[in-house]
Amino acid sequence: MTAAGQKTGYLTDDFKIFYLTNAEARDFQSHYHDFHKLLYFENGSVSYYVEGETYQLFPGDIVLVPAGEVHRPVIHDTSPYHRLILYISPKFFDHYKAMDIDLSHCFDACSQRHSHVLRLPNIKESRIYPQLRELILSCPGRKKPPQNMQNVQPKQAAHPNAPIYSDDFCTQLSDSSRKLYQTSVLLQFLLLLNHLSDGGSIAFPAASGANTQVLQVLSYINKHLTEELSVDRIADACYLNRSYLMHLFRRETGYTLGSYITEKRLFAARVMIQSGTAVTDACLKSGFSSYTSFYRAYRKKFGEAPKASRR
Repeated sequence: MTAAGQKTGYLTDDFKIFYLTNAEARDFQSHYHDFHKLLYFENGSVSYYVEGETYQLFPGDIVLVPAGEVHRPVIHDTSPYHRLILYISPKFFDHYKAMDIDLSHCFDACSQRHSHVLRLPNIKESRIYPQLRELILSCPGRKKPPQNMQNVQPKQAAHPNAPIYSDDFCTQLSDSSRKLYQTSVLLQFLLLLNHLSDGGSIAFPAASGANTQVLQVLSYINKHLTEELSVDRIADACYLNRSYLMHLFRRETGYTLGSYITEKRLFAARVMIQSGTAVTDACLKSGFSSYTSFYRAYRKKFGEAPKASRR
């Protein structure tokens, strides 16, 4: 179990791909990453919480969580929870944006439709399924496809550009060759997913549950992040009792109000610094009134001085 509200996961490369299975009722706490997360949900009884909203997942759903957004899975029983997870660095997307290729468009499409989930009917017959299968097979330590992927031959498999379907192929690759292969398949997958996200065949399901008061608070905080944000000010703006607000927010998000605001400001500052903004400007523009408190909080959170985060 992770401590509530902390940054988890790590990413030292452009991306990381792994396949996980849980067969026990595990309690995941709210957390965030400083990279983007894409999850392909294969099986289980799971709902997914993202920034105040809960989505009931169905096999084949693709969950998109932008960097910095608080999220957690909620496992309802001991059914095996199978999922493919992609961690993608912002700089990976930036590299291709410099070539006028927006591989992160699917994240924007979800945001525009106020959803964090992409849902394709009959995903095993879709154009992206061969890439999903190859990404799973390319995960280190996985020698065979998941049980419900075996003996499945998508309609596109006969196409001359379809991915390789040998279960032994990825296990025979060196680490550097595997990474190159993963990159090629990941690029195909993202290009296809971005294309599908603009079509009519894909759905953006609404959240199955959300606390409207928490959503109102989150919206207010994010709109006024650079301003003074005391508990009393937020409570007044959202017409909530101060004590009730603090209890509700902690219960629903796993964060105290103060820690959530600090985390959001630190993440905003880090993005600005990495994009070339001067450290002192990033400090003020992200809502910190004291450079000393900003410096200490930044170093504690990211393990380095703010200027060290420049790319």
